[in-house]
Amino acid sequence: MRIDVISRREDLDRLKQNWDKLYRADPDAQYFLSWQFISALFRYFESQWFVLAASQGARSSHYVALMPLRLKTRMNVKAGIFYHDVHMGGSYFADYTGAVCAPEFARAAMAAFAKHLRRMHWANLHLDNLYMSSGRLRSFLENLEDKQLTMRTLSRISAEDNVDNSKCPSVDLPETWDAYLEQKLGTNMRQKLRRFLRKVDGSEEFRITLADSATIKRDVGILLDFWKNRWGPRKGNRLSAILNTNRNVFSDAFANGSLFLPVLWHRDRPLGALATFIDPVKKTYLFCMAGRDESAEIVPPGLVLHAYSIRHAIANGYRTYDFLRGDEAYKYTFGASDKLITCKVVQTRTRRNLGDRLDPSTLSSIFHEANKNHQKGHTAEAENAYRQILDTDPAHAQTLYAIGQLLAGKGDHRAAAAAFGKLLVVVPHLAKGWVRLGYALQALDNHADAADAFRKALEIQPDIQSARDGLGISMVKLSQTGIATTTPRPGCDVRLKAPPLLGKAKRPTLPLVVGRRQSADVAPTSLKQSVAIIDPVHYNSGTLPPYPPNRRAGPTSTPPPGRFLPPPLTGGSISDEG
Repeated sequence: MRIDVISRREDLDRLKQNWDKLYRADPDAQYFLSWQFISALFRYFESQWFVLAASQGARSSHYVALMPLRLKTRMNVKAGIFYHDVHMGGSYFADYTGAVCAPEFARAAMAAFAKHLRRMHWANLHLDNLYMSSGRLRSFLENLEDKQLTMRTLSRISAEDNVDNSKCPSVDLPETWDAYLEQKLGTNMRQKLRRFLRKVDGSEEFRITLADSATIKRDVGILLDFWKNRWGPRKGNRLSAILNTNRNVFSDAFANGSLFLPVLWHRDRPLGALATFIDPVKKTYLFCMAGRDESAEIVPPGLVLHAYSIRHAIANGYRTYDFLRGDEAYKYTFGASDKLITCKVVQTRTRRNLGDRLDPSTLSSIFHEANKNHQKGHTAEAENAYRQILDTDPAHAQTLYAIGQLLAGKGDHRAAAAAFGKLLVVVPHLAKGWVRLGYALQALDNHADAADAFRKALEIQPDIQSARDGLGISMVKLSQTGIATTTPRPGCDVRLKAPPLLGKAKRPTLPLVVGRRQSADVAPTSLKQSVAIIDPVHYNSGTLPPYPPNRRAGPTSTPPPGRFLPPPLTGGSISDEG
């Protein structure tokens, strides 16, 4: 089975028809795996999300299974290394995660997904809230077993209130409200629901409104304010992010017609609000969040709003009312029974990425973090990150430029010359790269080859003053030793030995590809060795801006840490781990 990796928005959009067809056919699929939910959620993780897509063979354009995931880059500060975590696509908001599959291909697809994940570069695979049949789950987990990995089950029992969040109560709804009251509820609960709904239905003081385009912002605000007052102290510094995420997701759900949000009022005072997702394909209401005025004792807002929502679901032909995660006692008074979800984490034994490599899609964001450390003078951390990038992509041009500067700043001019030599194989048109190489060779007292490097820079950019300054210094040094200075030495003719010049319209481009690692310990002693330290290859995308050396510095001086670094790149998400 072939696995494609989809990570561009336009490709995700093109999947909609295929995704919707699988969703309708898959008995394990649920709202949090719908295309409308995932595609909206992924807008907030544009640099992180990807979808594994399984097809029957190389010629098939139709996918038989889709698994949404996210990749997060983290930094272990103590070890000084970057690593990756893979999360389920809906993690942190979706109560259920998994994959959408054509039933007849589900087990084979789940096995193929697991095998593909084992070939990726990550240190932790977070399998939160997996909801799928036992056969699919077994196929997936068995194929994640590897001597490099450990797997453990996570407890989801809350320490604060002993709620087990691996249990998900839900109610199978009959065809009528009266049948629900008689079949699903005990006598006491049945009487309560009837009494309170009659009180609200026939009252001039009480009313229930449903959020519409004119009230959605107000109603979501009412709900979140109530919820914050009740749960905010427990959430601590995560509160703001939780509120923003919920506000965005509720707004998206309302925009695509899948949010049911009733508000209970006493005159003009809101008493409570309840947010529920509606899944018309699976005929399910999924209760997400409730909030109430804790000081109100007129009627129980939660009970009234759940009863109202269940009655509304039945009246509209829905067959399941899902309370989602958590075995709070009140849910079972509505006639709910448990479904179970699985929460596991798979980790590498070394706590480093599989293959000890970074994911190529994250190199720009990691370079950005390394570059910030370099600018702050944290050169050890920056160098470690630069070397991790080069372990994955030895031709990463910005990193070669930056590590060359860093090494020169440390006084390791041989290694700096090696880095600039590799850089100039990748981007031979970079005048400032030749200047940097010239100054590194100058620091090694190799003025003949340094002069040739400065001449090369001037061929590319005749007005570059730093090259003229460097060339003048080397020419003086050469004249003092009696070496001819008018032309390059035999065997050092850079016009013959250097990579061919390319005009601006024909600049080579750079990919994020894994290639042979070349040791920076093999330092060039001449210009010829500098530019030939790795074999020329074809690359895919990227360019470098020029950065001159410090003109006031002498030929063996280097800029202080943080000066003249390539500009930071954006993208990705990196967090620190203590």
